[in-house]
Amino acid sequence: MTDTQNNAQVDEFDLDWLVSNLRWLWLLLAALFVVAESLLGSEPSPNFRDLLTLVGVGLALNGVYAGLLWAKFFPGWIAAITIILDAAFAITLLVMLNEHAQLMLPIMLFPVVIAGVRWNTEAGVLVALPIVLSYAIPVVPIVLGQEDIDRPKLIAALLTLGVNALTLFLAGSLPGFFMGQRVEMAGRATEAELERLRIANERGKIVSEMALTLSSTLNYHKVLRAVIDSAFSAMVEVSTAEDESNTVGMVLLFEGDDGRLTLAAGRNTSRTDQGRKISSEEGLIGRTINTAEVVVTHTVQKDKALTSFQSTAGCKSAICAPLRAGFSTYGVVLFCTTEPNSYNKDHKDLLTTFCSQAIIALQNAQLFADVHREQQKILEKEAEARKKLARDLHDGPTQSIAAIVMRLNFIKMVIEKGDTTKAYDELEKVEEIAQRTTQEIRTMLFAMRPVILETQGLVPALNQYADRLTDNEPFKVSVINQGYNGQLNHEAEGVVFAIVEEAVGNTKKHAEASEIKIRLVVKDESLLAEIRDNGKGFDVKATQSTYDQRTSLGLINMDERAELVGGHCTIQSIKGKGTAIGIKIPFKRAADMI
Repeated sequence: MTDTQNNAQVDEFDLDWLVSNLRWLWLLLAALFVVAESLLGSEPSPNFRDLLTLVGVGLALNGVYAGLLWAKFFPGWIAAITIILDAAFAITLLVMLNEHAQLMLPIMLFPVVIAGVRWNTEAGVLVALPIVLSYAIPVVPIVLGQEDIDRPKLIAALLTLGVNALTLFLAGSLPGFFMGQRVEMAGRATEAELERLRIANERGKIVSEMALTLSSTLNYHKVLRAVIDSAFSAMVEVSTAEDESNTVGMVLLFEGDDGRLTLAAGRNTSRTDQGRKISSEEGLIGRTINTAEVVVTHTVQKDKALTSFQSTAGCKSAICAPLRAGFSTYGVVLFCTTEPNSYNKDHKDLLTTFCSQAIIALQNAQLFADVHREQQKILEKEAEARKKLARDLHDGPTQSIAAIVMRLNFIKMVIEKGDTTKAYDELEKVEEIAQRTTQEIRTMLFAMRPVILETQGLVPALNQYADRLTDNEPFKVSVINQGYNGQLNHEAEGVVFAIVEEAVGNTKKHAEASEIKIRLVVKDESLLAEIRDNGKGFDVKATQSTYDQRTSLGLINMDERAELVGGHCTIQSIKGKGTAIGIKIPFKRAADMI
């Protein structure tokens, strides 16, 4: 057996002693958690006795381990069994105390960290996997327990699971990584090799710090700021330049469809360069995007794209790395310095590692921003629907019910006077108002969720809606179909019906029309829908110019609905000649967007 093997065996034996000693502290913390959970809870835990038994078994086993270590008999297979039993203990504790799973995360880290330290990264990740799966159990009822999934609750559960999984996997992998670095450094013989490993270790810390910084927020603008600040600090750390003011850092992103890059964030950049757009096809930046690799130049003054920035005046060296995910390039990270021949392979490697971390953070931030934006839209639409329902109830059924109450009071007075004939006449009028109110409420409910729209399609739903309005309102509604036979999917048809209902509602309130025509026409692979009335009309430009002062946004709401399925709305109106609202929805765009 060589000296290296002897040293490795001694190190492992000492490490097993350390693990055994730390396990006492771990089991003590678990016991304290169990006792605190039982004493501080609203009621004693039904598993309290079983939990104490579990902790007791763990203490007894660790006593056995300590005895074997004292006897200097602790081969590798016993160490592996102890790690497996530690993981089983942690999972059992997690299952029995699942209501406090999040608080128990520090306790769950012990077997994961120990596996990574005692063996390697693969062992740490392997031990972390069943614990992560145990944390995933609460997500299953949310997904399978009901037809309509509570999206906010599901997103919160998935985010919590993701954080826990990331923590556990990092806890299992990072110790193994750093232990591997330690073992590798120990095997080096010369000063040059030790120095190289020291630099590599420093880089690992920098990357780790960058990852921590980038994962500390999901705000898109804060992530951009963190990207450039972290990259700048990392590049300056390995640079030979003493003055960091000589270095300029930029994050350039593709924004819009013009194929140009925009300066989204920077360090030591001029205020006049903020938001500047440059070509993505020329010079250093063009080569970086075309090759999808980090590119260095030491002739910045000859690069037309780089010299277009005021901040790069006097710079001599530059390094550019792509922000790339899969086959898509989102932008580049660019550094320029006044130092000649400043950037080398070390900078390339560091910037490559950094950009792989940065693009994940940017994508996550963008996804979070999109989710937040969609959530706001949903909340706004829900609020608008509530306001509309409140207005419709106030303008319709509420007024009718008030009239019924007034007539009932009048009937009481007539009965007190003994005029039964008059009372009977009034009761007939009350019955008529009640029937009309009932039909009005049914029409409102039909417009809110027309089942026939889902079962038979748009045209039957519009026909039934028109019949209901004609029977209950002082105007006639007719539907004219010219070639439409269900080319849109159910979601797009629902949008069309909602726009029609919104337009008819506005006509009912404001137009004083006697006739409304709803026309459906198929032309150029698109549905053209028109809602035309013969009401009093209005000045379109004047009305649109005062939208910011109005509580009902009519056309804006309808146009936003149409945009959801790739369409748009138009409005035409002349005073005294009625109003026409047009909807155009291309079949292909509607299918792509839903």
